[in-house]
Formats: sequence, C-alpha cells, structure tokens
Amino acid sequence: MLYSSINSSATDYNTLLSDLSIETKHQIKNSGEDGLINFHFGLGMGIRNEFGLWEKDSKLYENCKESSGDPNLDIDTASEMIIKALWDRLQKFPPPKLVRDGTY
Repeated sequence: MLYSSINSSATDYNTLLSDLSIETKHQIKNSGEDGLINFHFGLGMGIRNEFGLWEKDSKLYENCKESSGDPNLDIDTASEMIIKALWDRLQKFPPPKLVRDGTY
C-alpha cells in the first residue's frame, strides 16, 4: 500500500489527509473502489497541483513511481494511486461523523 511506504513524502500525504474535509473523507470512504475515478478531476487535480506532482523533484510523485514499479508512471495515474491509498486508509477507520446544523 502506498500510504505505508511513503517515507520521504509522509508530510505531503499526512497534510493531504488532514486537509480533507470530513465530507470529502466520508465520500471517499463510502465510494466503492471502482468509483474512485469520480475523484480524478476534482480531488485528483487538486493533488496534482497542490502537491506539485508536475514538478521534476516531487518526492510524492517519485514515491508513486517507486511503489508502482514503473519509472515512467504518468502524473494522472500517480494521483489515482494517492486517492486509492487515501481510500485504503479510510477503510480502516470508523466512518467520519457528519455534522449538520450543530447535531450529529
């Protein structure tokens, strides 16, 4: 699993996980694995841009290439791997509580 082997990019990964809203975590967690593609343009684009996957020296991107075993891994697939890693990690926790109008 990508999230368990991040090493040098752990700060980026943990920042991403902590920056996601409860609602987004809930959507990711409750999405089936085959539904993760629906996050490609919104969350995926945010990951690619915010965490500099386009940059030549991106540690997070390098980690994705290393984890996949593909030195030619494209940026889009790397962001899909990160979303899948988030999904995997969120599956290990109870569902986040959504707060609406001050009630649970």
